[in-house]
Amino acid sequence: MLPLLLAACGSPPTLDGKVVDIWGNPIEGATVMMVGQPERPLTDVEGNYHLPLIEGKHQVKAGREGYIQDSVEVEVLAGEDPPGPLFQLYPKPKEYGFYLVGPGAYAELAASEVVTVGNVLRSHRGLKELGEASMEGTTMRVLFHTELKLDEIMRLGLELHALDFVREAELTGPIQNQMVDINLYVSKKELPIEVKPLRSRTDYLITSTEPLEPGAYAFQTQELLNPKDPARFNQIPEELRVVFAFEAR
Repeated sequence: MLPLLLAACGSPPTLDGKVVDIWGNPIEGATVMMVGQPERPLTDVEGNYHLPLIEGKHQVKAGREGYIQDSVEVEVLAGEDPPGPLFQLYPKPKEYGFYLVGPGAYAELAASEVVTVGNVLRSHRGLKELGEASMEGTTMRVLFHTELKLDEIMRLGLELHALDFVREAELTGPIQNQMVDINLYVSKKELPIEVKPLRSRTDYLITSTEPLEPGAYAFQTQELLNPKDPARFNQIPEELRVVFAFEAR
């Protein structure tokens, strides 16, 4: 709840705020509205909007084509001229996928095939390459643009895993154990994440609930990197055996 104060006298007060994208760039032509009221002003070139103030509790929404709508609940009180809420809108990607929110743009995570190196006694499952996407710092924000519903995402088991690079490992040969080249990024551990639906049927914000150390990471589903049942992995079509990796620096 954002408490606001309504001017008691003078010219009719307005709710003055701004609409920007998540990098702070003003959004011109965004529609701002107070639910239940007819006024729907558009933002100017600086992203500014002006709404008539009506005392009480209201839901204020902001949106524009190409962006994900946002809303905030405000309470208008008698007393003083209030500032309006600042809306920070996520641009809507054109293609489905995972998008790291960088300092000034998105970085799309490429799909990386999960492969297996080893034998019937022991195998290593992982990625040959990470792709080019990377993030700076320790705080991860990822926009997930998908046709899946939240319950479907949960049933698939969306997880974030920290990765280790295994250059070589000892495997059992026909006569003795010997070292062989592996050269795979494999799962080290799962990290906790939060998946928050945005005001869109196709978009979710994924954040890490603990700081990320420098290293390699990947989003997986269906336990592709660490299957509890190897037979289950073999049942998944090859084109679906992909995860989405990035690097934290």
